[in-house]
Order: sequence, then C-alpha cells, then structure tokens
Amino acid sequence: MIGNIIKNMRVSKGLSQKELGEQLNMSDTTISSYERENSQPDFKTIVKIANKCDYDIVFIDRKRNIKMTVDDMSKEDVFMKKNKNRQ
Repeated sequence: MIGNIIKNMRVSKGLSQKELGEQLNMSDTTISSYERENSQPDFKTIVKIANKCDYDIVFIDRKRNIKMTVDDMSKEDVFMKKNKNRQ
C-alpha cells in the first residue's frame, strides 16, 4: 500500500524515480524498491518524500473524529493528502 502512495505522489509531481532520488540523496533503485514494496521506508523517509512531492501527512483519529498534522504525531492511521496551498 505505501509503495503505491509513494509512486502516486512522485508521478503527480512529474518526477522520475531518478529525479526524486537525487532530490532526497537516495538512489533510484531505493525509490523503486519502496514503490515495489521490496523494502519499507521509515516514517522519517516517508515525510521527506511527501514534502518533496508537496503532500502533507495527515493523521486520522477515528475514535475522536479529528484530523491532525505530522506535528501532532500521535495517531494510528496515516494518509497522504495533497497540499493545495503549496502550488
């Protein structure tokens, strides 16, 4: 699942795996490995990828029906949401 999210973010930004990798000081094979889910990026890496692709990380707390940003970092479910303000 996270692999598809990473790929969709990258493609929506118009970046190749090589271009995204260069911007993050990673190889294109690392980006490819994440997208194919052969390896899993840690949370810090996911945040870096999201930031480069102009996405925010949003946490959903279904029990309390609230959304929080990455700065609040205490919720269970992580979703990527396009940040319209960065365009």
